[in-house]
Amino acid sequence: MSAGEELLELAGQGDERAIKRAYARLLRSNRPDDDADAFQDLHACYQHALALCRSATDERHDASDAFDARQAGVEPPAAPRVAVTGPAAPVLDPHVAALELVQYAAVADASALAVLLQDRALGWSLRFRNDVGWALLDHLQREHPPLSEAHFNVVMQAFDWDDIALDLDPLWLAAVGRRCRQAWLLLPTSRGALRVAYERCSDRYLSTQEVDEVVARLGEQRPHWRNRLEAIVTTRARDTPYLLAALEYWPAEEVPAGLDPVQVGFWARFGEPSHRVHLRYGALRCAIIGLFMGLITAWGVHASPAVDAYRGGMMIAVATLLLPASWLLLLGYRALLRWQCAHESDARGPAWLRWAFLPTAAAAVGTAMWAQRALGMDGLLLMSLDRAWVFGLALIAMTRARTRGADPHREANALPLVLGVIWPVAGIALSLVYWSMDLRRNFSASRR
Repeated sequence: MSAGEELLELAGQGDERAIKRAYARLLRSNRPDDDADAFQDLHACYQHALALCRSATDERHDASDAFDARQAGVEPPAAPRVAVTGPAAPVLDPHVAALELVQYAAVADASALAVLLQDRALGWSLRFRNDVGWALLDHLQREHPPLSEAHFNVVMQAFDWDDIALDLDPLWLAAVGRRCRQAWLLLPTSRGALRVAYERCSDRYLSTQEVDEVVARLGEQRPHWRNRLEAIVTTRARDTPYLLAALEYWPAEEVPAGLDPVQVGFWARFGEPSHRVHLRYGALRCAIIGLFMGLITAWGVHASPAVDAYRGGMMIAVATLLLPASWLLLLGYRALLRWQCAHESDARGPAWLRWAFLPTAAAAVGTAMWAQRALGMDGLLLMSLDRAWVFGLALIAMTRARTRGADPHREANALPLVLGVIWPVAGIALSLVYWSMDLRRNFSASRR
């Protein structure tokens, strides 16, 4: 017995629920992906069986009403004669069906949405199902309704948007899903999911109140002076770009709905490590802290009568310039370290200058230490400076040899750093050893 004959036989019995159960069972062996014609025939038989079942049920009800009327001695009225033109099929709009799915997804979880899509597919033809899928995809692309990643994956699998036969651009489809996910993460009810996404991008924990403050900072239109004042605070200049990363926003992408483009553009610059905004606001922070330390020192010098004017001025100058000068030295050292550890194809300047820097610096530090010994210039400050120079030299040599070697991710050896602090001469010697190893490796690679 074929599938259609089985459904028609059940229609003769007048059991509509049995027809639906049999249709759901027969769908497992007549999938539209495997044989579209067989699925169309099965769906047509299903619709015809339902129509026959309902027609038979209506006839039984009419016959029962007529029998009851005759028993009561009343002749039933004759049915009017009308021209039969065939049953009118209900007109379905795929855009309306797509909008209903979006509205249901906003209040239900992903599993409930999957069950609804399975139930709706039983009553849809293959053509109408495809029309609903395209209408839904067009609505998601234009309106960007809030959908979580689980909801979007359920819809994508239900309508086979990831099928290569549809010839959809996977990057474009991923962008549509990302826009819907951004709108969902920005909902007040999705703050927990947004915090989880933030913690994946950063090692810092944010409370719900802090997340609300960052979202409000990105969504409100604020004057530039207020943004500049808030950017001085290190945590705000760090948390806001990380939240944009949790929203999967990049400067080249479209701004998420609900956020102000000016605010997003201002705070997104702090997410680029090489942007000059870090240098600008870092110098401003150091200057403010230096002025604060200078004011405190000036108050202490003024309150102490034992300090004369010259020593007091020197103390105020040192307290004011110590942090900005240390910050500038650290920036210079980091730039020097990047220049020395860069690959040959990415390095700036002539290659001979990069190779000659380390032995020249080692010779200069060694000569300065010998001159101090010869002139009898001993002291705690000079000894600390010598060890600081040797420590920096050993760190550059060690990092250069490790990052440019065969295994750049191996753990660093701290022996040169320890020797540079305890015995500076040994630290200089080991720095030259690392430099010679790197030089020999480079010559061997160039000969191949």
